[in-house]
Amino acid sequence: MIEIVVGIFATILGAVFASFFGVIISRVPKHKSIITPPSHCDTCGHELSWYENIPIFSYIFLGGKCKTCKGRISPFSLIYEIIGALSILLLYLQYKLTYEFLFLSVIVLLLLLIAGYDYYTNEILDIFWILLLIVSIGLGVYRVIVLNHNIFDYLIGGGILLLFFLLIKLLSYLIFKKDGLGTGDVIFMAVSGLIIGYKTILITLLVAGVIGSVIELTLIATKKKDRESMIPFLPYLSLGVYVSILYGNTIVNFIFGA
Repeated sequence: MIEIVVGIFATILGAVFASFFGVIISRVPKHKSIITPPSHCDTCGHELSWYENIPIFSYIFLGGKCKTCKGRISPFSLIYEIIGALSILLLYLQYKLTYEFLFLSVIVLLLLLIAGYDYYTNEILDIFWILLLIVSIGLGVYRVIVLNHNIFDYLIGGGILLLFFLLIKLLSYLIFKKDGLGTGDVIFMAVSGLIIGYKTILITLLVAGVIGSVIELTLIATKKKDRESMIPFLPYLSLGVYVSILYGNTIVNFIFGA
């Protein structure tokens, strides 16, 4: 019974944080405060009541429209909140209520914020990867001291991804005369290597590459993007890291029969 209650609470928190991240994503790039004014309709300025501000449910009950002006509410908020809820729920089902789960919950939420922000702005704020690095170091210390993990597994993971993406950045500049990857992307993946370790790097890159290619090619084929549009890498890389966090070791053990 307690596990069910905790699971429900964790799911709700995932949706709530995703809702707040949506505010950050919509306001920070425009240099607006994330505190004031309160949540409101972008079309008519109607200030949302508490019951219009409940993650996931409010969008469904309002039919995706403002109660006052009937202006359309972007479905991004609904999708983003559902992803936030499910990401924490799946993490809890995998790790249960442990200290590792708490560390990873913060990391997954940061991945969600980074992915959403990059999707809309094609950039990552320094504060995001700094926070990710701090929490990752805390997780690493816990894993090494309490869980007796080998620290070099994670240091090697960070080093491999740092060098790999630095190489891609360099080759892109030499061949195409432009940066194919932002510095934020490179730092993000180096920090991600500290989280997942070297054993699941290929899983992370495979998931990111396949999912990213399918989505981006689909958008181009349907004329929603053109070939010259910038590709937001971090959403797909974040997904790859998330899959590795959840099932990376299981997949590796299955492949190598460990």
